[in-house]
Amino acid sequence: MKLVHLSDLHFPVALPFMTLKGKMIPGYMNYTFRRMRKYPISLWDAIVRKVQSLDPEAIIISGDITNVSHHREYDEALRILKPVLGDKTFMVPGNHDRYTRVAAGKKGTDLPYYEKFFSSWMGDSIPIQNGYLRIKKIGKLTLVGWDSNMPLSVLNAYGYVGEEIVHSTLEYLEKEKLDHYILICHHPIWNPPERQESSGHKMKNREEIAELLKKRPPLAYLHGHVHTNWVKYPDPQKPYYVINSASSTRISDQRHQSGFHLMEWNGKALNVKRFSFSNEEGEFIETKTISYQEKETNGR
Repeated sequence: MKLVHLSDLHFPVALPFMTLKGKMIPGYMNYTFRRMRKYPISLWDAIVRKVQSLDPEAIIISGDITNVSHHREYDEALRILKPVLGDKTFMVPGNHDRYTRVAAGKKGTDLPYYEKFFSSWMGDSIPIQNGYLRIKKIGKLTLVGWDSNMPLSVLNAYGYVGEEIVHSTLEYLEKEKLDHYILICHHPIWNPPERQESSGHKMKNREEIAELLKKRPPLAYLHGHVHTNWVKYPDPQKPYYVINSASSTRISDQRHQSGFHLMEWNGKALNVKRFSFSNEEGEFIETKTISYQEKETNGR
């Protein structure tokens, strides 16, 4: 089985300044003047060509398709994403997709924007007392989606997943006798030593979550949020792969080694390949995986 993992697509969408409110204003200005040129739509076109040639059984998107959760961004993202949306697509939101209280569904009775536009590709919602749990079954593999995001001040982008979500997930997997699963969440559960996150950017309770997952480890934990790639191999503390495909649509530079990953699972082992954009060829090509073995994983 082949699975493609994409993240932090941050599609470049021009927005009328007069339609921006609150934190959307500094957020959009920061994106416009610092990052928009790093996300040419030509990279997305190249990703679509590569994904179609790989012909995966699953396409996973771990959040941040927008920049400031503007309604127009969702309209445009739906149009742009159309070539990869289908029965094999599974999506979870990122912090930029829950950027404001309105977009996150915290005001009024409307659905959150992400669900309003993309519920068809978010898997089945599992009824639990409090929180977000989504499931999609593909063959013998189960994809599990968590939402670690919330609307915050413009200076913060941290995440949180309640421990009850972990317990509900493990209980569901046990009840349904689902032996093999991949967990998808926007915020990292681990960082390399040289790419540590500040308290205002990382998942607040990730070590507690990691400890609970030891009871029934996933094959892999897929995420984004930090815009450079890595693969952490299983070790005693986190006995599963941790794979970051952010930012798939960003031009690489000295600070950001961007791209996406292809995972091949044969029912026992997981093989991970990385693809990054080649300026010379104008296409995504297979390149060296940025990997961390047990002896190197002292990052927390």
